[in-house]
Amino acid sequence: MDLFTQHEEVILLGDFEFICYTLNNGQKVFSHINMLNIIMADYSNQNLHKHLSELVPYLPFLFIQRKIRLSIVFMKNDRRIRGIAYDDFKTLCNAFVKADEKNQLSSKFFFAAILSSLFIKYDEKRLAEKALINNP
Repeated sequence: MDLFTQHEEVILLGDFEFICYTLNNGQKVFSHINMLNIIMADYSNQNLHKHLSELVPYLPFLFIQRKIRLSIVFMKNDRRIRGIAYDDFKTLCNAFVKADEKNQLSSKFFFAAILSSLFIKYDEKRLAEKALINNP
């Protein structure tokens, strides 16, 4: 089945915009480029795993084993986009926050740690609001 965007949600964290796409199968994803922007990675090497080796001690074992699902390819305005699942993105953000709390991140990830912390707070708020709606 071909995947394509059905909805876009702009998530504003500080001055940084994340665009979360909802696909026709209901899955929420972020573009791969969005993640590379956050970690200020060199686009010539789009292997996200190589950029994130410092996070390995803070990632769940099964997450590392299956690797990040960067193979989510979807269409937006007749363009193919590689994406990362919302839950995988959240797992990476949690790892950035944990590594930062233990002072184990190199300075190149300073910005990523801040954005990750903001994203986790956003997600917690979103889940709490959703729970209130579902359980009045």
